[in-house]
Amino acid sequence: MINAQKICREWLKTKKDTVKTITYEKYEKAVNKYVIPFYNEYSFTGLTEKQITDYLYAQYDKNLSTSTINFIRITICSVYEYAVDNYNCRPLNFNKITFHVENTKKAVDSLGQEEESLLYQYCMYHLNALSVSILLALYAGLRCSEICSLQIKDVHLDEGYIDVNKKSQRNVNYVNNETKTLFHTIELSWPEKRQVVLLPFLVDYLSKYICDDDDGDYYLLSRTTKLSENRLYQSKLKRLGNELGFDVNYSVLRNTCKNKCIKNNMNVRCILNMLGISKIEIANDDSYHEGIDYMRNQMYKIQPDL
Repeated sequence: MINAQKICREWLKTKKDTVKTITYEKYEKAVNKYVIPFYNEYSFTGLTEKQITDYLYAQYDKNLSTSTINFIRITICSVYEYAVDNYNCRPLNFNKITFHVENTKKAVDSLGQEEESLLYQYCMYHLNALSVSILLALYAGLRCSEICSLQIKDVHLDEGYIDVNKKSQRNVNYVNNETKTLFHTIELSWPEKRQVVLLPFLVDYLSKYICDDDDGDYYLLSRTTKLSENRLYQSKLKRLGNELGFDVNYSVLRNTCKNKCIKNNMNVRCILNMLGISKIEIANDDSYHEGIDYMRNQMYKIQPDL
C-alpha cells in the first residue's frame, strides 16, 4: 500500500526551493490539515475524480472559504500528479474535479458598543497580559502576531508610542516523520513596520503593567525572554468572549479599531499608517445616512483649484 504521508512529504520537498516561503508554508499547512487526511481515507489506489470533488464540497460545508478550498484542490491534484510520475498511479482527469459556489466574501465583524464596553471593563479590572493584548488590538490596531513579538524596549511611554518592527511566526519542521514546532520573530518592512501612537489611558495602563525592573529585551506579554504564542492568546480571547456571551478574535478587535477611526473622521492616511496597510476597504450599509446639506459641504472639499 502506498504511504500517503511519505508521498506528501516528498512532494513538499520539491516545493521547498521553488516557491516563496509564505507559499511553502501555505502548502505545508494544507498538506498537514487536509491532504494527508484525505489520502489516508481514500488512498492513491483507485482514487476517482468524484471522491476529490465530494471531499471539497464537504470542506465547504464546514465553512471553509472558497479560496481555501480551491487551494486544497490545487494541492491535492499536484500531489497526485507527483504520485503518477513517481509511483505509477493511474492518471486522473483533473478537469472533472470542479468546485463551483458563489464566492461571497464575508466582511470581518466588529464589536457593538455593548460588547466593546464589556471587554473594556474586563481589561480595567484585570491588569494582565491578555488585557494588554486586547487593548492594543482594540485601541491601537495591532495584529496578534505583532503584539506577541513586542518587547518592552519597543514601548516608549514617555513619548506615548510603540515601535512595531517585527511579528511572531510559527514554523513546523519535519525530521524522520517527527514534527517540531518553532516560534520566532521576523523583521517587518513597510507598510507593516511603523510607529503607533498610544491613547493616554493606554500609556497609564502600560505604566502600571510594566515593572521598573523589567528588562528591555523581555517580551511585553510574557515579561520574560520567552516569545508568546499567537494561538495561546487567540484561545484565551475566544474563551473570554464565550464567558462574556459573544464571539471575538483579534481580527474583530482590529476591525473595530478601524471602524472607530473612520466613524470619527480620522485622516485616511493616518489610518493606513496606524494599521500598517497600504490600502483600505470600507463597507457601507443602508443604516448610514447624511443630510443633503452635510453632503453638499463635503463635496465642496473637492472643487477644482482655479
